[in-house]
Amino acid sequence: MATQEPSPPSSMESNKPGFPKKILGNKLEDKHLCNCCHNILRRPFQAQCGHRFCSYCFNRAAFPDNAVRREVENLSAICINENCTWKGSIKEYELNHEGKCEFMIIPCPSCKERIRFNEQERHNERECPERTLNCKYCKEPFHFKNIKYVDHIKFCSKFRTPCRFHVVGCDMSVEKEKIHDHERAYAYEHLNLLLHYIMGMKVSMEGLQPQGLEIAGHKLLELQQSLRELEARVSQLSTISSGPPVQGAASSSSSSSGPLGPPASAPLPPPPTLAPTLSVSTSFTPLPSSVGAALELQLHSEKTKVVELGRRCTELEVKSGTFENVVCVLNREVERFATTMEASNRQHKLDQDKIEALSATAGEDGGAEGPNSR
Repeated sequence: MATQEPSPPSSMESNKPGFPKKILGNKLEDKHLCNCCHNILRRPFQAQCGHRFCSYCFNRAAFPDNAVRREVENLSAICINENCTWKGSIKEYELNHEGKCEFMIIPCPSCKERIRFNEQERHNERECPERTLNCKYCKEPFHFKNIKYVDHIKFCSKFRTPCRFHVVGCDMSVEKEKIHDHERAYAYEHLNLLLHYIMGMKVSMEGLQPQGLEIAGHKLLELQQSLRELEARVSQLSTISSGPPVQGAASSSSSSSGPLGPPASAPLPPPPTLAPTLSVSTSFTPLPSSVGAALELQLHSEKTKVVELGRRCTELEVKSGTFENVVCVLNREVERFATTMEASNRQHKLDQDKIEALSATAGEDGGAEGPNSR
């Protein structure tokens, strides 16, 4: 495979006129001649008219037209951007307005949306979905499209948040990354706040407990009395409903016939029937049964209330016992911390005494060495 040989740089890259015609070994053609120097083309250029020139000849033949440039620069010009009222010369347009017009439309470099030049800053800060923001607490940049600012705040290590013990009185706001250091440094103060809070709740519970138990006792007595009355009424109605049937109609019919029976001339009366008796007995039966059902329902409701009241009393006693246990544990913790603090203070005092003693000894040794050195 044949390799392409590079042209000599001295002939192809030098700024010289065309090659002499004498060096050509073949027949010379007009298309290979420069229209300026009439030699063989060196680095040929072709103009729009079709003529060919050497690079050197083409650059030497062209020159800047300053007269026409001044005429063009003095021509009047206006801005082509919508809503822009700028007017001036072409020279002023080139120097002061071209590429700087506030109304020109440019693409956003991030989201590629077409916006006005004077809206670029607001778009980059508030509207661009691809914008990058800096957290005002930790100064860390984050991509708006991937994470919202409110979501970043949840995990920002520099964001200040109230202490977890603010519900019991701690009013400090601490950076998230220093929460554990704050809790370790103020553990004794937090325990004291928690102890006072629990003691206050215990006092409140103790103040409410006797009153609540007294009210519950009165309620219980009233419910028991109501139960006894309801049971008595139910038993009384049961006795009435189970009595003998009413015989008023039968006795009245027998007494109207008389002891001697009916007269011979009178027609026989119809035989007595039990319809009046049945109608009387059925008229008394539904009343006790409906009243008894209502009383049974009321009795069941009262019993339910008694059970619920007893359950609440039991829960109150359990909660009181739990609070007492918590207070005991906190008391022990406070005593332990107080003992530790006292031991630390004693050790600190002993260390201070040792330091003072060593300082005094060092001073005496220095004073004794002074006269001996003389």
